[in-house]
Amino acid sequence: MSTAFSWTARLTDADGNVAVGAALDVQLFDLKTGAWASASSAKTDATGTAKGAGAIADDTLPFAPAFRLVEGAGVISAAPEFTRNARTGALTIDFGQVRRLAPAETAIARTLSARTLRTATPIGGVVATDAPVATPSVDVAAVRAQAVDDTTRTFTARLAKSDQDLAARDTQISAQTKQLAERDAQIAAVRAEKADAAKAADDTTKALNARLVQRDQDLASRDAQLVESSRTAAEQAKEISGLRATLAAKDLEIDEIKTRPPTDTTTGTTTATINPALATLRTVAVTDLATDMATQLDTAQKTLKPTGFSLGTIQISAKGVLRDTGSMEFPDTETLKALPQDSLSDLKFQFIPEKVPTGDDGPRVPDVLQLTESAVRRVLTSVGLVLEASTGPRGLNPAVAPGQAMVQSPGAGTIIARGARVMVIFADQQGT
Repeated sequence: MSTAFSWTARLTDADGNVAVGAALDVQLFDLKTGAWASASSAKTDATGTAKGAGAIADDTLPFAPAFRLVEGAGVISAAPEFTRNARTGALTIDFGQVRRLAPAETAIARTLSARTLRTATPIGGVVATDAPVATPSVDVAAVRAQAVDDTTRTFTARLAKSDQDLAARDTQISAQTKQLAERDAQIAAVRAEKADAAKAADDTTKALNARLVQRDQDLASRDAQLVESSRTAAEQAKEISGLRATLAAKDLEIDEIKTRPPTDTTTGTTTATINPALATLRTVAVTDLATDMATQLDTAQKTLKPTGFSLGTIQISAKGVLRDTGSMEFPDTETLKALPQDSLSDLKFQFIPEKVPTGDDGPRVPDVLQLTESAVRRVLTSVGLVLEASTGPRGLNPAVAPGQAMVQSPGAGTIIARGARVMVIFADQQGT
């Protein structure tokens, strides 16, 4: 087993200048052999600093070790600072800044062996010899005992200081542990508050969902009431609808007679001629057609009101050629027979004439274009109006998707009586 150590020293010359490239040797005093032995060597760098490392055999450390710094054959420092790593046990030795002695200066090492004194070993630039002149008498046992005692006291003091540092660190760790416990408590409190907030948000969401479900049920109930009212009105207007159908058939017969082509008496052949003026009259914008029919029905409703009668639900189906301009062309009977069936489009209208408005101001009609039927119904219901739904080919408004509103009458912003009906034409689900 061994103990690792590292050392540092900074060397200057006698004038205080940095000594560069000097070879330094760290020696360890072995108590068993009573002699100094080299333990590590290094050279100074451009700043005069030398660093090294080594290991000490544990059997050479019955007491605290004694180190000295040697340059060549001269001892230049014998009193370094020691620190020990409490975890690894490694030693750190710091000789600090060391100055070379001038030739006239003398330095006596703190721990000297008899062998060192007997040999001509330079000590800081002064040579100690065995000559009878000024040769001191040294008690090696006393010097060794003194060195051991000094080193032991030094290490005892340093170990006590290390114990104090460890106790202070333990106190700091205890305080930090307490702070961490307080932070954990704060985090737990914050998490509990977040959980309470999440529960409150969940309760609010449930309450809103319940209100929405109740609102949908109310709307479904009102829709059922409207369906029942429409059925009753349809039964009451059945006779009027039959009369209108008869009149429409008569009008078609009259139109057929008017548009019947002349017969060429010379050749006996019949030539089909379409009057351009009639063709122009038969081309109409879908929105204008719906508005005109709704206006006429409202006029009829007002006319019948004083007599005690009223119009019910009226359904009108129109077949014609849908143009890209949003208009429908209604050809005469002969032209209609000659056209391919896939070139014709069906346009269905359903009118429920509104009640005669009273004198009070009603709501403004909202803009419901490009909304689905369920959304339009909710919007109109929210302002006290009733939806009158119809379907038509998407070519009336190519900008909408299947199932969305293409045309509305009255237009957005119109003031009508509360409870009045708004006609909306939705794009056919097949997208044709």
